[in-house]
Amino acid sequence: MAQLGFVQTVVVCISGSSGAQGSCPTGTSASVTQAYLVAPSEAARFDLMAEPFDSAQAGAFFGFAFASTIFVWLFSLGLGSVIKLVRTA
Repeated sequence: MAQLGFVQTVVVCISGSSGAQGSCPTGTSASVTQAYLVAPSEAARFDLMAEPFDSAQAGAFFGFAFASTIFVWLFSLGLGSVIKLVRTA
């Protein structure tokens, strides 16, 4: 399986005045922690997943699936009626 990223020690700015100020803005302090960083080659995949939800597109998918299901059900109902007519004839 391809590696999506790597674990690396990073410095983050957190709210609060305790700790080292460093290059953090006023009111925040630097904290050293380990984080999982996404590889640059995989960033586009995660950016696509972070797109906002499009309700119009979701509605179109639902409408197509619902109409397809109703069509298949009606087609099967008609086919079943024809088969029943042939059996009883």
